[in-house]
Amino acid sequence: MNKHEIPLFCDIFPLEIVEKIVSYLPLLAVVEVMKSENASLASVAQRRYYSNIKLEFLDRPYDVIYKMDDILSMKISEFDALLNSDTVDQLRIEKLLIYVDLLEDDFTFLHEKVFTKASIIVTDVILQFYGDPEWYLEFDWACLPSSPLVLKCIREISVWYPYIGPDVPPLPSNLRKLHLEFDYQHGGNDNGISPRIVFPPNLQEFVSKIPWASMSAYTNLPSTLRTLVLEYVSGFNAEAFNELNLPNLRNLRLYRISGVTEFNELFELPSLLESLELGNLRITNFERRKLPLGLQKLSITQCPLKKFRVDTFPDSLKELILYDTDLPSSEIHIIKFPPGLVSLLVTYSRLTSLNFVNSLPGSLEILNLRKNSLGRLNETDEDADTARSYRIKFPENLQKLNLEYNEHLFTQYSPGNLVFPLSLKDLNLHRTNMGSVDELDLPPGLNSLDLCGNNLVSVDELDLPPGLNSLDLCSNNLELFSKELPDSIQYLGLRSNQLKELINFHLPVNCTRLDLSSNPLLRVQFSNADHPGLKLQHFDLSKVAIAAIRNISPLPQCLAFLDIGSTEVSSLSGIQFPVGLSRLDATNNKIVSLENVEFPPHLEALCLLKNQISSLANICFPDSLLELRLSDNKITSIDAIQLPPKLKKLYFERNAISTINELQLPESLKILTMEDQKWNILLNCVSADGDSSESLNTSRKEGLSSLAGLSNLPSKLWYLNLDNNSLSEQSFQHLEIPASLTMLSVSNNAFDDYYKWLWKIKLAHLGMLASW
Repeated sequence: MNKHEIPLFCDIFPLEIVEKIVSYLPLLAVVEVMKSENASLASVAQRRYYSNIKLEFLDRPYDVIYKMDDILSMKISEFDALLNSDTVDQLRIEKLLIYVDLLEDDFTFLHEKVFTKASIIVTDVILQFYGDPEWYLEFDWACLPSSPLVLKCIREISVWYPYIGPDVPPLPSNLRKLHLEFDYQHGGNDNGISPRIVFPPNLQEFVSKIPWASMSAYTNLPSTLRTLVLEYVSGFNAEAFNELNLPNLRNLRLYRISGVTEFNELFELPSLLESLELGNLRITNFERRKLPLGLQKLSITQCPLKKFRVDTFPDSLKELILYDTDLPSSEIHIIKFPPGLVSLLVTYSRLTSLNFVNSLPGSLEILNLRKNSLGRLNETDEDADTARSYRIKFPENLQKLNLEYNEHLFTQYSPGNLVFPLSLKDLNLHRTNMGSVDELDLPPGLNSLDLCGNNLVSVDELDLPPGLNSLDLCSNNLELFSKELPDSIQYLGLRSNQLKELINFHLPVNCTRLDLSSNPLLRVQFSNADHPGLKLQHFDLSKVAIAAIRNISPLPQCLAFLDIGSTEVSSLSGIQFPVGLSRLDATNNKIVSLENVEFPPHLEALCLLKNQISSLANICFPDSLLELRLSDNKITSIDAIQLPPKLKKLYFERNAISTINELQLPESLKILTMEDQKWNILLNCVSADGDSSESLNTSRKEGLSSLAGLSNLPSKLWYLNLDNNSLSEQSFQHLEIPASLTMLSVSNNAFDDYYKWLWKIKLAHLGMLASW
């Protein structure tokens, strides 16, 4: 941003427009605008910066302020300082989110004066309380702020707890949303008492997921309610639901409610209802003469539904979801779909025939029939001869069609049966038992084509649309691939085929990701690797038979990520890597040395796990490196190695390092792992008769036993793992634990009294998590 242009920017537009523009900026950009010499603009930016604030109260405190695009996370001390600043009167906090995750139920901080002071400049307060599901904790309603000034600002309360107490105090009068959600990993509470709630008069959204709650607790829900979500609730039936009398309800979701086996006319749905979702119920029948005139979405999921009848759908219905039901094709075939339907999803069900497709409305844009039994015709469907000759015409405005995981689709049907509209953009035929593309007629405007998981041996006859962006041919039986591809393709997937070589291959200019992994490839040769317009970023060659990177010729210089893991590669020396390569993955190969390797100058991540590297002496890593993974090698020493100055992650697990005599870690390091170091000691065991000439050599595996050469731990380190070694209390005496360390793992070592030592560490570093 040019600071000299800022005053002109402010002078041209009215203040309201400037505020609108700044409101869409991410916080990092707002920080820069706050530095403007234009006082008016700086003030606007400051108000935006502090308009949405999040305060977190956690068992594990954080020293870092996390700034997201739309909300500013602060510590309570910083928030208090803000309220005492000279500019506080110029601020308006539109949303103050308070998130509480504490094992101890001491919420006295919510009653402190700082929140009363904040109520003067805060519009909306949102309270979120979370209790660890591993512990049986009860939420105490007494934690709610007591100050009337604070209470009037509270708009939303969400409670996720193993148990929520029944004695609910009077809730804030301006409360708009109330969420009560049970969250306990070790079962429910059979002795729980249903909460007694006096609902605020203007409540608009209520979510109850409490297994011990009863419908009788919700009889006084206000008529203002617009969204109601009920899960697990007991005593639910048509009569109890009708007694709620919610004339303004727009969204209704009923999940995991036992005792409901059908949903019929007895349920008096509010006339203004726009969305109805039924899930994990035991309903087998859904029968209605009519639905609310404004209904836009109807969803029935994970129900043993066998019968679905609606005499008249409202013209307003745009989305119909029937997921994981027992509906057969005969039930779908008789549905009279509304003329304005936009999205139809019938997935994980028992569809066997496509004979209903021709009756779908022309307005349909999305059709998802994933995971059915299409093609496995039964007695209620058309016969096999009819199916083979049937012309299946998809709706004229269809844009997305998903037929994946219908593994018998092309047993009865053929690609020639399917007539796609010109409007189609996305076609998914993943695992549909397609053996040939000869009759597949693709629309010219198609953007994405998924033919993964079929039985294709050739695609030479496939006429690809000129603007295709994504082509997935993974998991087929292709032995050769010489297809000329349009330059518009951005993703090409050829993983898990039978390709042995790819010679003189013309890479689409706009392709950013190429996947050739899991093929018996011995050689790859690009015909246009030197094209200045190539955009290839991600090249996956893992699990191929290539023995040397020289067999990939030449490597496109635009490449950013190269994966050659699980190949036959034994050396990286003598390779001219792309200058812009930022990530190299050579995991699980046969590399024994890094000598004479010229790493690319901008490399940020180097993964060399599961190789046979024994030494790092005299290895020069690029200064740009941020992540280095060398686990599961044969490294015996890391003394005096030169680590990159910006390195953040360093992994050395399961090597053979016995001691650290001299090692300087970069200050930037955040993660260090050195667990499970194993090295052999030869033991001379004398024979049973005392004859040393018959002694036996045996070995004993030891672990890392000394950190003496580790001069210091970096000030930014937050994770350190030294598990399963031979370290003792004395190994740490010279080390100063940095305040940044939040996770320390040193279990299964050689401590005299590990728990006593660990307790001292935890007392000295409150909030740090350490393995017991």
